[in-house]
Amino acid sequence: MTNAAYDDWQDWDDDEPGWPPGLGAGGLEDDGPDDDLPMPPGGRLAEPDDVLDFLLPLIGPERAGPMALWCCFVDGDDVTLPLVLPISDMPMRPDRELATNVVEQLRMVLEHQLVPDGGLVLAVVRRAGGDRGEVELAWVRALQHAADRADVRVRAIAAVGRDRARVLRW
Repeated sequence: MTNAAYDDWQDWDDDEPGWPPGLGAGGLEDDGPDDDLPMPPGGRLAEPDDVLDFLLPLIGPERAGPMALWCCFVDGDDVTLPLVLPISDMPMRPDRELATNVVEQLRMVLEHQLVPDGGLVLAVVRRAGGDRGEVELAWVRALQHAADRADVRVRAIAAVGRDRARVLRW
């Protein structure tokens, strides 16, 4: 291949001609942890159990992983949208600036998707979590505070761990 960008990276062991290792056709990762996310069809989140029925299959084995914040979106009728943003490498203790920045970015996603009356479904995910722990409750407070300041509707916040899960804010 005579692509200038490719020529700069001749140390690649090509999986496919013209793409770096681990990238399939089109340059998308085909072997990462999120390439098999099951996106359930849009369903209405009418009660807390609906939130867990939606989140648990979506998060799957990553429930046993390190601290992460999973961000999902709903429309004005609380029907799930086919967009999920897992954010890894989150600190155990939230700080207001980080929570504010995350919520502001999520607000912009809602605006970009033309869902101004939409809302967020958030999951604080960590291996030992899944209940009303100190870490989870601190994140609930920080995320709700940030959402209130950014005028973003939060439909639910859940705590998800390897062995348990609970909706903390409905």
